[in-house]
Amino acid sequence: MAIKLYEHQKMMLALLRLNDSFAIFAEQGTGKTLPVLIRLGELIEEGWANNCLVVCPKAVIGSWYRDMEKFYPGVIDKLQKHITVTSYDLVWRRKEFRRHWDVIVLDESHKIKNHSAKRSQCLLEMALDSDYRYILTGTPISNGMLEDIWSQYTFLEPYKGARSVYSRIFGGSYYQFLNAYALLNKYHRPYRYIHVDALQDIINEHSFRVKKADCLDLPSKLPDEIYDIDLLEKKAYKELHEESALEDLDVLGSNPLSRMTKLRQMCSGWMNDGHEDIPMKCEKLAALADFLDGWEKKLVIFCEFRRSIDNVVGLLQKEKINHVVLDGRTKDKTIWKKFQEDPTVQIIVCQYQSANAGIDLYAADTMLFYEPTLSSNVLEQAKDRIHRIGQKSPCSYIHFLTKGTIEKAIYRALTRYADFSDKLFREYMLEWQKGFKE
Repeated sequence: MAIKLYEHQKMMLALLRLNDSFAIFAEQGTGKTLPVLIRLGELIEEGWANNCLVVCPKAVIGSWYRDMEKFYPGVIDKLQKHITVTSYDLVWRRKEFRRHWDVIVLDESHKIKNHSAKRSQCLLEMALDSDYRYILTGTPISNGMLEDIWSQYTFLEPYKGARSVYSRIFGGSYYQFLNAYALLNKYHRPYRYIHVDALQDIINEHSFRVKKADCLDLPSKLPDEIYDIDLLEKKAYKELHEESALEDLDVLGSNPLSRMTKLRQMCSGWMNDGHEDIPMKCEKLAALADFLDGWEKKLVIFCEFRRSIDNVVGLLQKEKINHVVLDGRTKDKTIWKKFQEDPTVQIIVCQYQSANAGIDLYAADTMLFYEPTLSSNVLEQAKDRIHRIGQKSPCSYIHFLTKGTIEKAIYRALTRYADFSDKLFREYMLEWQKGFKE
């Protein structure tokens, strides 16, 4: 298919063409992947790049490959042949990545904001030997900490210093940067910034910033974004499929509804044995923590199960993120108004049955579905909580879906505006036995 770009994406592509190293500070939902893939395709076609590395959070690796599939068949083959996509967790742990790359792209580049972290140091070393370097993020600086930008911009224009990698853009080491733009406390940490206008001019010179509210040609509801979550309990999941029971855990799926519910619970990291919830290995909370790293806007999170809500709330408490909860246990059913009106409340965690209708959540323009509901009508009603009169930005919808599981089958039905019925569950079970991998 032909790739159609929005105006801001055309500007991104033009700037990538003009610069061998550049930063795209694009708010989540504005579509930064396609212009980058077009640019990489051009470099490959023209012979300037033979191997390209994209580093991103693990859960979004799949979205890069899905966007590759939007090109014409011949282009898809070239992109898949010459582009390697990996995660921040793997890139510094595996020696095979520590080699020459013609192009390195950091998606969600704020993951290297800590200049002393091992993955940051590794990627800065790798940048020394690359010809083209691009960084992408919606939150280059979090909580006003201007020092976050040093590692990201050092990646763009690095050079080997006496002890480590230094920044050409800022003219030296991290500590020289701090001396130029910050006043330090007794712990040698910034407590006030100086020469901020000059620093902002430097940042702007090497970047292009995009906000959803400024993209007038975007649709009011953006296409769904899928975050691929790995299934960690593969053995137990397979056993419950084939035997209707888990002997080790004394769990029985005595009927189709019970088995379907337990399969869904397993995708979210727990399972009820009829008496209590049994914790299981799961990557959803880690993916959510990854997503929230640097997130500064309001956010709506929908869950199906109360245990999942409790798990999410536990993470938010650990990260000290101010939030409210609206589920069947909430006594104050107007708690959503606090989310709407109080700027200090960043997240509302909702249960579908309690919050899919009759309330306004348009203080947020992004909604995250931690696990899918079975009802297409409930899903659409939930989406409309942020897509309301009063919303000033296009709305983004993010789905956490566990790969190779019932969650993918449920989502597939929802995209056809169909409920996931008993009939579809039976069809899924048959497909899974034949090697269902969607």
